[in-house]
Amino acid sequence: MKKLILLALFSLHTAFAAATPDDAEFTKLRLDYARAPDAILSWVANDERKAQLELFPVDKKKFVEAGAKWLERCPVAAKVQVMMGAAMSELGRSRDAITYRYFHYGLMQSIVSALDGSSKASAFKVISVDEEYTVCNFLGAEVGSQRLEGTFDVLSVEIRGVKKELYFDASIWFKRMQDKLSK
Repeated sequence: MKKLILLALFSLHTAFAAATPDDAEFTKLRLDYARAPDAILSWVANDERKAQLELFPVDKKKFVEAGAKWLERCPVAAKVQVMMGAAMSELGRSRDAITYRYFHYGLMQSIVSALDGSSKASAFKVISVDEEYTVCNFLGAEVGSQRLEGTFDVLSVEIRGVKKELYFDASIWFKRMQDKLSK
């Protein structure tokens, strides 16, 4: 009986590991997207995205239509991915809900799995400032203040009653903005 339980646990662990998003795959997606000439690296301020998010509480079908179009242009928008998952669940489209949530978790995992953001040496590497706030939301962090230290964005946050600083390596975003300004 003990061997059977161990075998079942091993099988579950193996199945779970196979279903866990691949960090490298999602990191590549994010970095490739950031290098694309038409990449939107400040999607929170985008009017199309704002209009799309306003649909979420009032019309899930229209939200899903607009969300699918938005994610064609900006597949790295993790917040939209998870909202699409929620909308799909409400619409009874479980398989689609799983796919969007998988992408959300994959994007988040590609940022937070290997680093803890507690210092410059372990800073979360992000492709946009928008990712910083998505990570904070994902971690349950309330942002108090923000400061720049070179290409590092340092956010003072509170997570479950504990105040701390989170470091984000925003060098990719700064380089893209510099490139755009020099053209």
